[in-house]
Amino acid sequence: MKHVYSLSILAAMMMAGSTGAFAQRCQDLSVADSRIRVEQARVDAANRHLTLTMRMRLDSLRLRANHQLIFTPVVQTKNGETALPKIVVNGRRQQIMTERGFYGNRYGSDARVVRRHNGKPQTIDYTATIPVSEKLSAYSVRLDEDVCGCGDIDTASVNHYPLLSWQQPKAKFIMPKAEAVKIRHLDKRAYIDFPVDQITLYPEYRRNPEQLDSIINTINLLKSDKNLEVSAINIHGYASPESPYEHNAYLAKNRARTLTEYVRRQVKLPASLFTVSSTPEDWDGLINYIKGSNLEHKDEILRMATDSLVNPDAREWRIRLKYTDEYKFMLATWYPALRHSDYHITYKVKPFDVETAKQLIKTKPYLLSEQEMFMVAQTYEPGSEAFNEVMQTAVRYFPNNATANLNAAIVLLNEGKAEAAKPYLDKAGDIPEAEEARMVYEELQK
Repeated sequence: MKHVYSLSILAAMMMAGSTGAFAQRCQDLSVADSRIRVEQARVDAANRHLTLTMRMRLDSLRLRANHQLIFTPVVQTKNGETALPKIVVNGRRQQIMTERGFYGNRYGSDARVVRRHNGKPQTIDYTATIPVSEKLSAYSVRLDEDVCGCGDIDTASVNHYPLLSWQQPKAKFIMPKAEAVKIRHLDKRAYIDFPVDQITLYPEYRRNPEQLDSIINTINLLKSDKNLEVSAINIHGYASPESPYEHNAYLAKNRARTLTEYVRRQVKLPASLFTVSSTPEDWDGLINYIKGSNLEHKDEILRMATDSLVNPDAREWRIRLKYTDEYKFMLATWYPALRHSDYHITYKVKPFDVETAKQLIKTKPYLLSEQEMFMVAQTYEPGSEAFNEVMQTAVRYFPNNATANLNAAIVLLNEGKAEAAKPYLDKAGDIPEAEEARMVYEELQK
């Protein structure tokens, strides 16, 4: 006779193998042809161990003197089965034979052996612990009943009573929304050298050959790609803080214009695609240099540089007068890098089918939409290394996108890595699927 019992999994569970703990309980059930009641069965997982506790109530059991019942709790994981210490219930003669060593070590030295006193209330309180070497994504516990008394759980005369099963809770991935038009941006920086106080561009002057080639080659590479269309180019000029602010505004603006016109002629694109902007003095860049420095008067100079109540010329003059040596260092070391030209390229990308996207994700993932990446992921087994890598690629290229963050979090949650998933969950928005994923996170944390 076999009794089958299925457990409804409790919502609040945690991965075994962590330093935390969780417990699962199952309802009472009857074994031994309903003559023994198993009560208060539970499994606790903590500190890389699983512990089974239960109470077996023998009140309704009448056992003949020469009969015995043998129960073996068994834990099953992906790595196989582990038998816990046996429970042996003996009739009167069987108990005598056991005590006289007739069975030797058949049941193991750690077996729980009791004699049944018929007609009397009697309980067996059982506890057994096994180590767990790996984090568990699933396990089950059953109670095997050997009705022949031979102690062999592999025989056909064994009844199997499922006690409890658990599987790590899974969160569901979500399909991203399609982009109506795929717009991409590329931001780069160039250091174009102009003679002091001049706005005329000399292509062969100092670093200019290399820097100009970099700008032109970048634009031409995008222009030649049949998968995209360049739609806008902005060149933004910056000057350094020395000299009067108005003069620097003139230099930054007109140097950017000169550079834009030169680049437009070289790449042969319509003038309508180009815009020019400028910042007279790159104080943000200077402040970052100061913050990362070990200047002797770093804090004092930083306070002067960030004083918004003082105009830029007065700020720069105060630093120069009060900290002359450090100003000279800044002028020689940092100021040249504050004279730069940033270029911002906007381009449109055509849509791709799955097979094309599957190739591009290896070479040019920035051309794909999040939805196209998701469709690539669907060609792999969920949870596989290739599947997870696509999801991680998506969140790298769409770091502020709620769906990309949610799917990246789900990859980690489904691996039991709750803490690693938390930063992504924080950016996953408040859609129902995100709330479900947070519930899984909470369950894994308990």
